[in-house]
Amino acid sequence: MIKNFRRSGLPSKVLLAALIASSAVVPSVPAHAEMARVKVATQFGLGYLPLIIMGHDKLWEKAAKKASVEVTTEFSQLGGGATLNDALLSGSVQLVAGGASGMLLLWDRTRKNFGVKALVAGNISSIYLVSNKDSIKSVKDITENDRIAVPGVGSGSIQAIYLAMAAEKEFGKGNSGRFDSQQVAMQLPDAYAALVNGGTPVTVAYLSSPFQERALTNPKIHKIADSFEIQGAPATVNVTYAKADFVRDNPKLVAAFYEAFREAMALIKANPRLSIDKYVEATGDKTDKALLLSILTGPQFSFDIAPKNTKQLADFLARTKVLSVAPTSWKDYFFDAAHNLDGG
Repeated sequence: MIKNFRRSGLPSKVLLAALIASSAVVPSVPAHAEMARVKVATQFGLGYLPLIIMGHDKLWEKAAKKASVEVTTEFSQLGGGATLNDALLSGSVQLVAGGASGMLLLWDRTRKNFGVKALVAGNISSIYLVSNKDSIKSVKDITENDRIAVPGVGSGSIQAIYLAMAAEKEFGKGNSGRFDSQQVAMQLPDAYAALVNGGTPVTVAYLSSPFQERALTNPKIHKIADSFEIQGAPATVNVTYAKADFVRDNPKLVAAFYEAFREAMALIKANPRLSIDKYVEATGDKTDKALLLSILTGPQFSFDIAPKNTKQLADFLARTKVLSVAPTSWKDYFFDAAHNLDGG
């Protein structure tokens, strides 16, 4: 089973700044044996299914072995994007999979040292903003007394960024931070429980699959917005990213990663029911399997190794000063091995 570390999703800004400041430009090093042990961390949810299956079936090990590389992989689940980014920069893990906004933030902050970029895109799905309060029918109905659960506050999660985009769409430019002070950092399982059980100041939560669909089976919960509406089109939600030295020093492992990721996506497409069985076995998710299968085979949920509409997200982050620079293309924040993809 995947290791589950239930840490707070609060951004570790001091640690992040210290790790970045203490690094120099990554130097060239002589060729050496590729890593024998690789650790991968993801966030929670069905959107990480390709990586979960890779870990469950040891697809990366099998692909690497064909290239005469022996490797052991370890997969774990962490909290919000800030927690993932801390783990990556500290060297606790070599690859992380999280929201596209978290990757963009780290790409921006490490361009002159660690050189963090994405290897592959992943899940394309609509993320729901839901509420247990009858009076909240849309974003404009959220009052200053309501608290909004997100995996990481501010720029610490893709959910928080979508909330900022929703605020700007509803109230106009300059209002992206309208709900910043009302955000509460909660991992997705905890946010789901808080909303369903009630009795806390949290009346709104930005979730993802399968927690949002589970929540909506409860008659007390209703949807007030979704990311497809907010962004105007389907878009990549999560990506897998790494530091430049890992990609540079482990070319065979990286090639094997691409092969394994594609193999996992092919399995999901060919046998979604078996894929759900493996997901539940690996994660211990208690969601009804029939609901999981309906999500996986539904029209608003898919996987693509190529990024979709991430440049639009990056432009928003640059315009609202979350990023210090605006990328000229999606290829700026993806490694060269992905540049032949039909991305955006």
